[in-house]
Amino acid sequence: MSKNRIEIGSYDYMNYFMEKAALLVSVDKNDKPNVMALLWKQIGELWMIPVITVAVAPTRYTFECLKEGQPEFTINIPSENNEHTIDIAGSCSGRNTDKFEKAELEIIEGKKTKVPTIKDCVLSYECKIVHECKSGSMASHSLFFGKILAAYASNEIIK
Repeated sequence: MSKNRIEIGSYDYMNYFMEKAALLVSVDKNDKPNVMALLWKQIGELWMIPVITVAVAPTRYTFECLKEGQPEFTINIPSENNEHTIDIAGSCSGRNTDKFEKAELEIIEGKKTKVPTIKDCVLSYECKIVHECKSGSMASHSLFFGKILAAYASNEIIK
């Protein structure tokens, strides 16, 4: 674990989670990490376990990674100094671009997942997919429900 963050409870610092765009990290079937800019996210409970739900369109490379790669993902909320990484992650496909390299993102190996988190983010969550369903009338997206296995906050927001 990075020296600049500590492990926290799943629902600690939810205001940051709800207010900010996020970076969703997944891993393809060849163990290559991919990062996606994400706005459609929520945190709550499913079957009395803490979960993060994300909506991903089937046309996205991230969708392919979630379905065919590791059944896990991480959610990372960048600090204000690194919010530009959202634009970079959302401007190209991970199918043919290493977005970690392009955005100069440093990874931290997952403690509970094989999917890494991102250094210099104010919040990071490691999640294991426990359910997936179509979103109904919400475009053609699928919802991925990830059980929160671990959550981390940076010293920047810890009070």
